[in-house]
Amino acid sequence: MKSIKLAILLMAVVGMTACVGDLNTTPIDKNSATAFNQDAVFSKCYATLALTGQKGPDGDCDIDDLDEGTSSFYRMMWELNEFCSDEGWWIWNDVGLADIRVMNWNGDNALVKGLYYRLNIDIKLCNHFLEYASTDEKGMTQRAEIRFIRALNYWYILDMFKVAPLSTKESTELPEFVEREALYTWLVGELQELTEILPEQRLSIYRVDRYAAWLLLARTYLNAEVYTGTPQWELAAEAAQEAQKGNYKLLTDETISKDGVRYSAYQKLFMGDNHSNGAQDEALLLIYQDGVYCQCWGGSRFVISATRDAKFIPWGSSDSWKCFRSSPEMVYKFAPKAAADTIKANEYVMPIILKDDRAILCSQSDSNTVQTWKLSGPMSTEFYDCWSVIKFTGVYSTSDHPAKSVGSDASWPDTDIPLLRLAEAYMIEAEALFRQGGKDAEALDIINNVIRKRANAAPLTKIDEQTLCDEWCREFFTEGRRRTDLIRFNRFAGPQADANAYSWEGRGGVATNTPYVSLPEKWNWYPIPNDDKASNKNYYNTKGDGY
Repeated sequence: MKSIKLAILLMAVVGMTACVGDLNTTPIDKNSATAFNQDAVFSKCYATLALTGQKGPDGDCDIDDLDEGTSSFYRMMWELNEFCSDEGWWIWNDVGLADIRVMNWNGDNALVKGLYYRLNIDIKLCNHFLEYASTDEKGMTQRAEIRFIRALNYWYILDMFKVAPLSTKESTELPEFVEREALYTWLVGELQELTEILPEQRLSIYRVDRYAAWLLLARTYLNAEVYTGTPQWELAAEAAQEAQKGNYKLLTDETISKDGVRYSAYQKLFMGDNHSNGAQDEALLLIYQDGVYCQCWGGSRFVISATRDAKFIPWGSSDSWKCFRSSPEMVYKFAPKAAADTIKANEYVMPIILKDDRAILCSQSDSNTVQTWKLSGPMSTEFYDCWSVIKFTGVYSTSDHPAKSVGSDASWPDTDIPLLRLAEAYMIEAEALFRQGGKDAEALDIINNVIRKRANAAPLTKIDEQTLCDEWCREFFTEGRRRTDLIRFNRFAGPQADANAYSWEGRGGVATNTPYVSLPEKWNWYPIPNDDKASNKNYYNTKGDGY
């Protein structure tokens, strides 16, 4: 149970009470606003990572004209990074989703608009806090943390949109749009300062310290060539090394239940008790989730329920949506293509068969006479046309057996979301070393003796771009980052990607077994919503987004 975690969000449902349906809404006037509740708004800024409104799962949304269940920061970010990638296929036809899957979106797409509005509204809230928060010792600490939350939202804008509104204070003026390079420069400067003024050690497992800033800075440097055209591999490696100096460590201890079920160290990162089983020590930013106190359709319940059929091994929730499955390309990152069709196992046996603890996939449920998984059916609406991705679960690693695991609520899981974790710092360092040239051995040493060793996976014998790209997938699949990695490795869209001829189910609207499709470079980012272009004339002071 996680009732001990309630304190940080006790006041998350107060402070900012109105829905926001227009990014150009006039900010609260300090002369007419009710008394500013600093702790309440501070908590709300963190809560935007987990919640969608003021009442719980639904009923009082932060954003007008959008299904509240789909409007969360995590779900929006996750969908626009995963649905267009080689990791899986969402088989429901939600509004706007079909065009995301086949890379044919535009500025009127509901999901694109939803993410854009969520990020910008959360930034507005952070600016509101920074406008009024005190400057005593407590206030300065809170200010630094909220500047980080704002920087995090701006990182996603930088990564996912080519131009963006940049506003660092409350104003009645329309925000200025800036080019990607300018936003990158501002973000780097902001994160560099935060590495010095954030606390040396976080004050709660749900708050951040300076090492989270180092990791986000390392991620920004790693993708610098995408954002500015100029690589920053040395800076990426240095920042990643700094991120490793905090009081964080990779979880390496597995658990064997009384009934003989093995919960690997990697699996425990994504389980219902990952706030207390050691996983919290790997997470530099942990998004709070709780079956009673933090109910949201767009948090861990979303990613857990979407991947389950009701006949699976119990997963710590009574809800199964059966709407997201893996792609064959993702399966082949773990299983030899020639043998994959013959492998039948649930998520606890599959890692043993494939000799990699990260292979938390399912090709046969406990009932195993009802479902028949296939590795075929590109772009199919059938859930069983590829293996299930069972990485996140509501099961507690302290339970004797998954069927006996009881969380805070029978339906809503307690599984926190490790948005930033230490393994990323090691992967960034490895890739940045490799990219510098002449440092293959150092890069391979990190991947083999840190990342793959924890996963009980055999050491790699070589390192190249495809190997690295695949290893990012194996370590971080379905954690909401795959699109970013594919773009950095020139395997998404544009002329450089064409030379690699790497494709997957649904890419560009075609099946895997069709000829490679050349895609325009503009698919490497999302467009500014058309209604925001129309309402903010400052957009036309930029070179535009190409849509």
